[in-house]
Amino acid sequence: MMRSLFGLGKPEDSSLVPPTAEKKGSSDSAVSQVNVPALSPIFDFDSSTNDPVQVIKALSDDEQRTFDRIKADIPELTKNLPAVDPEAQKYVDMEVPLDIDGWLSDECIARYVRARKGAYEDTKRALRKTIEWRAATRPHALRPDAVEIENRTGKMYFNGFDKSARPIIYMYNHRQNTKDADSQIRWVVYTMEATIRHMRPGVEKVILAVDASRWGFSNSVSIGTARKFLDTLANHYPERLGHAIIFNPPRLFVGFYSVLAPFVDPATRAKVAFVNPDAPALEQPEATPDLGTPPAPASVSNSPWIALEKHFERDQLEVDCYGSWQFQYNHTVFWQAVEAEFAEHKANLLQNAMVEADATS
Repeated sequence: MMRSLFGLGKPEDSSLVPPTAEKKGSSDSAVSQVNVPALSPIFDFDSSTNDPVQVIKALSDDEQRTFDRIKADIPELTKNLPAVDPEAQKYVDMEVPLDIDGWLSDECIARYVRARKGAYEDTKRALRKTIEWRAATRPHALRPDAVEIENRTGKMYFNGFDKSARPIIYMYNHRQNTKDADSQIRWVVYTMEATIRHMRPGVEKVILAVDASRWGFSNSVSIGTARKFLDTLANHYPERLGHAIIFNPPRLFVGFYSVLAPFVDPATRAKVAFVNPDAPALEQPEATPDLGTPPAPASVSNSPWIALEKHFERDQLEVDCYGSWQFQYNHTVFWQAVEAEFAEHKANLLQNAMVEADATS
């Protein structure tokens, strides 16, 4: 189930989708966007439109002790880093500085400590593993042109913020357009890196807005690909998922999830919620041909069904994801914004490197 949530999988067979399943105003291909509004995506948080309440879990006493030990280990953790992998060089801008020191902030270390439940050796190994991965693959230096093919149809992208100022990553699984697993994962990594760059201070997590209205097993990938994808997120982006909000899940999805849910880690399960966009908070959604009715919850707190308004303002949620913001994915416009964002990111890192070089000379 989780592998389909994140926009991976095989391209959907259009012959399996009846015309009546087409969503209003939805644009599922780069070549069918003539009438799509040319609205620019929102990458920067507008503090005048939200009053976010951030809750970042404080470290326990044991976790704090581990944090302090890890801080002392930083010189060791950043020694003898690997060179850039030859395969990775095909996709990255080698002019972009590595900047491990900038990445390895106190907040970053705390996320690894929390993710490893304060275990010192586990935290140290996990951090070193990611530091080596970042040195070898340079995820922050992935070039837009190297990943562009993955989002020509707008299947997954960062655009705007929720009520808590968390960046929203939209996922439209039915827009799948590629098969290569490594290429798909590079796009996931690029999206995470760009999203994290635009988190305001005090924000650590993303929120996923997943349109599951056309979910099906045809969108699944191999177990091996799914494992690699999930391992990348768990190992190199720990404590980054705030919530995964599943919009309009079909009956098959709800049934599949109900079977899988008892085996999912409770902390992860608590982050997954379903939305019937027309239903009020925590009320039983009515059964429809496309949306199975969930069983009556034993208690309100245990219900996975929530109202859209719990996390989103409708006027800040894309119309294709049941909001009222008239943004629809236009690849030309969106990609111009992506390229401009990367250029600014590169310039900032180069400027920082120059300042550091002047300070040490």
